[in-house]
Amino acid sequence: MSIWITRSEPGATALADAIEGAGFKPFKAPVLSIESLPFELPEGRFNVVIFLSAHSARLAAQTVKGRFNRAFAVGRRTRQVLIELGLEATAAETESSEGLLADLPDLAHQSVLLVSGTGGRNVLGPGLEERGAVVKRLEVYRRVPISPCVHCAEIDAAVASSGDGFRQAARVWLAAGGAPELPVLVPSARVGALGAGLGLANVIECAGADSEAVLATLRSMKRECLV
Repeated sequence: MSIWITRSEPGATALADAIEGAGFKPFKAPVLSIESLPFELPEGRFNVVIFLSAHSARLAAQTVKGRFNRAFAVGRRTRQVLIELGLEATAAETESSEGLLADLPDLAHQSVLLVSGTGGRNVLGPGLEERGAVVKRLEVYRRVPISPCVHCAEIDAAVASSGDGFRQAARVWLAAGGAPELPVLVPSARVGALGAGLGLANVIECAGADSEAVLATLRSMKRECLV
């Protein structure tokens, strides 16, 4: 099976290596690039810092280090990046803003720093403010859409790791004449729900965005094809 990896770097290369090691054929063609932004850390110390993506962890972890009491990550991949950078963090059991919001302790009257990219879904901040937390947001990068050359006949399935990535991948695929029946692996039901509106309704939900979740789903698909 040839798998189109649409996620941005460096996650694209890491997933491609894992997929190839498991016996699948990766086609690495990201549809988003990450552009870092200049940022200035707000003054003071925070009770909690929350990293909303692996990119935010890579770009801001060292700057934030030593300025908080406890750290949380939106998912396992983000937590792993933080650990590699020397920061311990708790990951959400369900990898989404809603899942993290459900897992967080009572943060009423506590200072919270959200580290993220520009745009995206504004779920966590308002949810925490409703609970009485004092929330500040630090935006450290932006996503830039790109349109790689895609040979549709050579691709059996695609992996989209975010809503923005799924939207851009759908544009690229359909513009290249790709069939709407393309299986697309997504990290959550929320991202998968975009499929019908994008013209790609053959969506397969993984249990997260990390390589292990993607590989488990690919192996399951392969077994079904052999039955």
